[in-house]
Amino acid sequence: MWDYINQIFQGYPAEMKVIQKMTKVGISVKIVYDEPKLFCDAIEIKPNSIARAYNVDRRVIVNLIQKVISDKRLYDFFSNLSPVSNFENSGSKIGFGVIEIIPVDAGKPGIIAGVMKLLADNGISVRQVITDDPDLIDNPRAIIVTTETISGSVLNEIKKVNGVKAVLLL
Repeated sequence: MWDYINQIFQGYPAEMKVIQKMTKVGISVKIVYDEPKLFCDAIEIKPNSIARAYNVDRRVIVNLIQKVISDKRLYDFFSNLSPVSNFENSGSKIGFGVIEIIPVDAGKPGIIAGVMKLLADNGISVRQVITDDPDLIDNPRAIIVTTETISGSVLNEIKKVNGVKAVLLL
């Protein structure tokens, strides 16, 4: 899909920047009463709000929306996006453990599986895992939120998992 999106938005860097942000956040494009609209779950977002948030001209958003609704593949993808709660910044405030995994190569299989096995072996339950799409993000990473804080010894074990470049306690 990313090859197709890159092809459609090639030569439109502002639109591509917004597409990447919309995908990361889960902002969808839907047609409601024959009018295209942007949504975050069931909350409508005005093009001006997106333009201000991502520091682009409102016309960039309007053009982007038109491209999405006029292309079946794009519309099928963007009309089905949905937001996901992310405890990266708030999890530690309520007693969860939050770590960031920086991979050597995000396309290498087994990194998350290795970390999950290690956490399970140490009796640590996972509440949330959010990974960046390496086709969307320049320096992809994974955020893992656990039901309890993670000890230094477990962090050191995670650093030894094949494919892990670094681990940060957030």
